[in-house]
Amino acid sequence: MTIEVKTNINTGAKEAYFNGKLIGYFEQITPFDDAWSFMSKCSHDELTGDHYIAIGNELNKLNKV
Repeated sequence: MTIEVKTNINTGAKEAYFNGKLIGYFEQITPFDDAWSFMSKCSHDELTGDHYIAIGNELNKLNKV
């Protein structure tokens, strides 16, 4: 399972898509910090454990872990 991350050209936000559906956003915790978090846009019951693993993998890439 892979999450597609696109940068919104208007806001600069990193949007997370699965099968073409926006599932949430990757956002910096503070403007002065490089740490990223994930904010879900869809209901948590729509996301499976595999989704969360893929989201975690993308967070690791963004946070350079």
